[in-house]
Amino acid sequence: MANPLPALAPQQQRSIETRRRLLDAAVAELLENGYGRVTTVSVARRAQVTRGAQQHHFPNKDVLVAEAVRHLARRQSEELRDQIAALRHGKTRIANALDLVYAQYAGPLFAAMFELSLAARHDPALADLVLEEERRMSKTVHDLGREVFGADALRSPDFAARWATGLSTIRGLAVLRMLGHSERSLQRQWRFARAQILASLND
Repeated sequence: MANPLPALAPQQQRSIETRRRLLDAAVAELLENGYGRVTTVSVARRAQVTRGAQQHHFPNKDVLVAEAVRHLARRQSEELRDQIAALRHGKTRIANALDLVYAQYAGPLFAAMFELSLAARHDPALADLVLEEERRMSKTVHDLGREVFGADALRSPDFAARWATGLSTIRGLAVLRMLGHSERSLQRQWRFARAQILASLND
């Protein structure tokens, strides 16, 4: 019988919780105020931790923002995988999976990446981070497409191109959402786009 993993000491648990709060606060600051106005002071204040604790985990803004985006990307990728895995098999499974993918791109990760991509135009290091995490998230979604649509779809030689086109449509609607288009209009457009994506992938 395998030995159980040792429980974390209270100090270790507090350190993990402090780190998580700082990362969540950094994402919130990024979305609310933009990259240019994010400071380590504002993040520590939002997370309700001391400056000393913040500096212990993340010595400067660049490290903090980079880790915050990675943290959010990992968390949302795991959530999306779990949500799609939990979908019931049946006629509506693929449409429901597309709804989950759209909700993912309409959420905070894509908004954070979009904000960072604007800031990265004159910051090569930040541009590398944005590109790395965008590729990571795109790979996750591409792989999920294979799981959702199954073996029949994979036999099509241009499945990957069709799925990539569908994802570009989803990203475009997510950008419109960030630009302030009404939810009613976006939902109407999404229903139409979803039908077109399904038709394309089921040909």
